[in-house]
Amino acid sequence: MKKTIFHLLQLSWLMLGLFLYGLSLVFIVEGYLGISPWDVLHMGLTGYLPFTFGQIMIGAGLLCILVAYPMGVKPSLATILNMIFIGVFVDLIINQGWIPSYESYVVRVIYLLIGVMGCGFATGMYISARMGTGPRDSLMMGLHKITGWRIGVVRTAIELVVVSLGFFLGGPVGIGTLIFSLCIGWATEISMNFFNNCARNEWLMNYLGHLNPGLVQKREVQS
Repeated sequence: MKKTIFHLLQLSWLMLGLFLYGLSLVFIVEGYLGISPWDVLHMGLTGYLPFTFGQIMIGAGLLCILVAYPMGVKPSLATILNMIFIGVFVDLIINQGWIPSYESYVVRVIYLLIGVMGCGFATGMYISARMGTGPRDSLMMGLHKITGWRIGVVRTAIELVVVSLGFFLGGPVGIGTLIFSLCIGWATEISMNFFNNCARNEWLMNYLGHLNPGLVQKREVQS
């Protein structure tokens, strides 16, 4: 029973992180200052492939999984949920009009900043659920493992490569795209460090250990 509660907490934490990531993406979209690098690539590919924007997002996710697998990053339940639910949450938030559009440039810049920082925070959040990474995060973690580069450097390099490909394919690029490319890696690294520090909280670990003793034992072995 305790392990069931623990796994439900993990799943809830993961889903909350995915929701916040989708919400952050909508902030960027509604800012109309440029979409994220991966979305530039997805949109650019729609002009060359007979698939919808959403289908290309899924295909790109599958490709990331295939590339990351030989690097030692295996897909998990969280990987699959990431592929499915971020898109679902984005559609839900847009269709419900939860994030209104504004013509004010100041508001649009604020939207962009919220979106970029929110994506970084949400990434660290759902990774901290320890259920696995998303497709694109799997690629990031795989490259981090084989190169030894910092997360911030790896994520920034990936975003720059992706946005370059998307641009040459005709995807829409704006100042927001550049800001996202340069900042998302560092926002992700800060978020991951924050949640790692939270995981060292003795009260929290004692509580989680009460639900799942194996978690504390695993932590002791790692330390």
